[in-house]
Amino acid sequence: MLINLRIWNNRVKKIESNVDNCPGFSERRYQMICQIQKYLKEGCSYREIARRMRIGRNTIAKYREGDPKELSMYGIRQSKLDPFYDFIIQCLNSGWSKSKTVKAIYEKGYCGSISNAFEHLCRIEQKEKKCFEPQPYVRTMTECLKYKTGSTGKEKDYITREGVFRHIWMNTELTEDHKKYIYEKYPNIWELHCCIKEFRNIFKKRKVPLLYLFVEKYSKSALKPLKSFADGLRRDIEAIENAVAYEYSNGFVEGTNSRLKMIKRTMYGRCGKRLLEAKLRYMRSRGNG
Repeated sequence: MLINLRIWNNRVKKIESNVDNCPGFSERRYQMICQIQKYLKEGCSYREIARRMRIGRNTIAKYREGDPKELSMYGIRQSKLDPFYDFIIQCLNSGWSKSKTVKAIYEKGYCGSISNAFEHLCRIEQKEKKCFEPQPYVRTMTECLKYKTGSTGKEKDYITREGVFRHIWMNTELTEDHKKYIYEKYPNIWELHCCIKEFRNIFKKRKVPLLYLFVEKYSKSALKPLKSFADGLRRDIEAIENAVAYEYSNGFVEGTNSRLKMIKRTMYGRCGKRLLEAKLRYMRSRGNG
């Protein structure tokens, strides 16, 4: 019995009295971090440091910045948003929205993901027990025209990208202030708008000389897409001349080809050659609509 008690006492692991107050500091990790940062200050590359210390490059990237003592603590990880903590608190107290705060963080040099930034702001809200202001809704000019609300926006009146496209391609009207602002700030949009109008005018008037003037003009354009478009017209000038001079169109042929390709893709792997042929030959009668 005494022998068994002695064996049991020898097997019992002694627990330190200050185990609950253990800070979790790792001396070995601290030395490694100091050495990594020292090599980086000397100008060593990640590959050279990894070869000397026999560690991975991800470990070097993880500990390249920050206080070695804090990074040596167990359970502590450095976030890319930690340097912006004071600025985020300032935005929170100033009544900013999350979107405005995240945009300001990116301007200050943040290079992480946007989802991580919003999650970090949510954690700060829980910690500070205070919420960011909601994002103010501003009705756009396009929405006003679409829903016919008669409103010009709550705080601002501006045109969206969709509104610009609709103006260029479908000639929807914009206010004079919008046109002046867009064309002065983005002169390339004015050149693109003129290009589209001139190209449509060629087919409207059915004049081949206008086609040659168009190609000559935009082949010298500073905009690379317009120059490429003009060069493509020059390479296939004979076909473009026929399209301008005659009213004939290959729309029927192209429509038939699109229909056959659609049937081929939907039937691929589902039938044999005979069924596919029957499907291609089948034409729905006009009476059945």
